[in-house]
Parts: sequence; C-alpha cells; structure tokens
Amino acid sequence: MEKGELLYWLWWNRVPGIGPNRFYKLLKRFASMKEAWFASETDLQKIIGTKLFKQKQKIAILWDPEKELQLIEEKGYTLYCYTDADYPPNLKHIYDPPPLLYCWGEIKKMDERGVALIGTRKPSLSGKITAQELAGQLVNQEITIVSGMARGIDSEAHRGALEAQGRTIAVLGSGLDVVYPPENEELMQQIAQNGAVLSEFALGTKPLAGNFPARNRIISGLSLGVVVIEAAKDSGSLITAEIALEQGREVFAVPGNISSENTKGPHLLIRQGAKLVENYEDILSELSIKPMKYRHNNSTNEELRKASLSEVEQQILGVMKQEPLHIDQIIRDTKLATAEVGTTLVQMELKSLIKRFPGQMYQRII
Repeated sequence: MEKGELLYWLWWNRVPGIGPNRFYKLLKRFASMKEAWFASETDLQKIIGTKLFKQKQKIAILWDPEKELQLIEEKGYTLYCYTDADYPPNLKHIYDPPPLLYCWGEIKKMDERGVALIGTRKPSLSGKITAQELAGQLVNQEITIVSGMARGIDSEAHRGALEAQGRTIAVLGSGLDVVYPPENEELMQQIAQNGAVLSEFALGTKPLAGNFPARNRIISGLSLGVVVIEAAKDSGSLITAEIALEQGREVFAVPGNISSENTKGPHLLIRQGAKLVENYEDILSELSIKPMKYRHNNSTNEELRKASLSEVEQQILGVMKQEPLHIDQIIRDTKLATAEVGTTLVQMELKSLIKRFPGQMYQRII
C-alpha cells in the first residue's frame, strides 16, 4: 500500500469506537480511506454517527499519523493491512478481521498451521508442564504456537515452543510498544526473534480490560484449533473457545484433577463437545494433519547420554517418573546422601537429563 493511503488507515484506526465493522463500511462506501477521511459530515454521519464523527475531528487535530509511521519504522515493526497480499490468510476470513496488524517479527507461510494454547493465569505445576510439553511437541510437528503472552499458561506455551526451537506468535491486548505483563519483556523479545508479536491496537495503547476480548478473536482467528489447558468455569479462555467455534475452528480441552477449580473449564468444554486431549497426536488427528518424525531427532543423542550416565545419575533417573518429583522424595527413594543428590541433580540439569521446577521439583527429560 502506498504511504499516502496508509497514513489514513492509521488515522482511522486511531479513532476510538470505529472498530473493524465501521472501518470496512467506510472502505466499501468510499474509494479509499483517504477519501473517507475528507468526506462531508453528512456522508460520514450516515456510517459512523455524530459521536464518532466528533471523535474523528478531535483525532485529526491531536494526532499525527506521520509520527506513528516514523516510530514504526524506527522500532523495526511491520504493518499488515487487510488488503495486502501477505495479510495472514487464516485471519482474513473471520467475521471481523483487524484492518491493521502491527507486527514485531515476521509472519511466515508456515504460520497458517497454527494452534492456540491458552488457559488460566494461575496454573498448577502440572498445567505449566503440560503447556510447555504440548507446545514443544507441536512445534516439532511444524505447528506454530499461538497465544496471548498473558501470565500463566500463555507464557508457558510460548516458552515451550521457544525451548523446542519452534515458531510462536503472541497477540497483545495493548500496543506493541507496551509490554504486558511487564515481567514478560525478555519473553516478548524472544518471541519476536522466533516468530511474531502482533497487535491491532495503535502504538501506546494501554492494556485495558476491554481490549482482551478483541485480542482473543485474533488468537483463535490465526489458528486451526484452540486448546484450553487449565481454566476456571468463568475464565476468559472459555470465551475464546466460544469465539473459535463461531469462526469454525476446532476446540480442544485437556482434562485434569476433578477437585481442581482449574479443570472445571476444560471439563465443561469436553461435556459440550470439545475434543479431549491426552497428547499432541489427538490434536493432529482432529486437524487431519499426518504426524511426522520430529524435526529435532534426539533419539541418538539420548542413547549417548544414557550410556554416559554415572551410577548415581542412573539411580536418580531410576526413581524419577514423567511427573515432577520433590528432591526429598528422590532422596528417600534412592537412599543416597542429601548432598550427593543435590550436587548430582545440578549436574544432570546442566546435561539436559532433567528439568527443574520451582519448589525443588524435578522431572526427567530422557
């Protein structure tokens, strides 16, 4: 899109209350968004009403799209317009696609095979592990992980994809230059380097509560299916699942402990017809994607690592299961000295034999 017209797309995108629906009505009524901007008050009021017309007049005085475009270029962001050929095709065909997408990173053709992993902001340790493992397994099947970079399950899904050297996309409820939650600044940078961070909101937009339902339709719109890992009955994740159904996407849910509030959401979805997920193959099967050999074939490396284990390392691995185990339990089961177990666990973590979690919990990798 030529710069002159792009400036008016930015201008209209900044007007509070316009939204995709009114934006596309303007685009349909006028030859360009520039023509729409300079249309008469009478013509515009028929589409956007008096209140929004006044908002538009205020923005015309208070805000300069040239400065925003300059800032976008300085920060290395990309703008995707709905009419552009490289606008994400999955998203283009939902009911209300965002007219503009601000992007930090790069959207690729392979991202059309996207799966969203979402859930509670306060997950259990098991939920965190499930999010990371599912994300890692799916990216090894050349699936792009999509999520919202929120605390909890979202962040763990992004981390799992990154640890497995796969692609992941984060969709924000704020402008690209506003990191939310703030502790995810480093994670956001890593996502931009190995995928994309996206937002439909203009730069500087704060993470207001009303932005997140709109954000959620983009998460599901980019994806072939949405997987809910842990969520309460009133969680926003269930709203995203409902949006996904409206968009014609598959909805999946991971079952869990029946006494946990975090599993009530997934269990409700399963009762309503969501596909139960026990492993990544359940997702691929429902999406009619044939499983492939892992991109990172670690079997030979794992055999070599197992062959080089010390006697103590073998003992520790022998008592560890796929579920995380507390260090005290490892000490009791192995009957080894506390100091010896502590030192060996550190060495095993460095060798990527095990993974450490908060609270001195450990899980075997091989």
